[in-house]
Amino acid sequence: MNRCFQHVTEHIKAADSIPALTITATFGLTLIEHTVPLLANARGDALRTALAEATDARRALTTAPCLGWPQHPTTEADTEALAGSTATLVMVVAQALLTVASKSTDPADRVACLKATHHLGHVHTALG
Repeated sequence: MNRCFQHVTEHIKAADSIPALTITATFGLTLIEHTVPLLANARGDALRTALAEATDARRALTTAPCLGWPQHPTTEADTEALAGSTATLVMVVAQALLTVASKSTDPADRVACLKATHHLGHVHTALG
């Protein structure tokens, strides 16, 4: 987990524009949102509040215009463009995961990456 924290922290420090900083902060909030439940056994009910607040923070940030976050498409062309862009990103992420799977020496890493890639294949098919 510390590698994830370090990666996001480095990208936040290296961000050279408001959109880049906001996008990286969004990834940081997503990481926080996924980390808080891991603390639930140790910290109890207080973490429910932390998880709700982290989720609300991420959702609030996604409304920032500088993100260029897609709104609901208003035309068929907008819908097709968004689907195409999303499908392209799916393939980029899938390729990255396949690269990790081919280079990792840990079988659990390989299995996790291949399972995720399998699911991304279904996402890509659904977007097609």
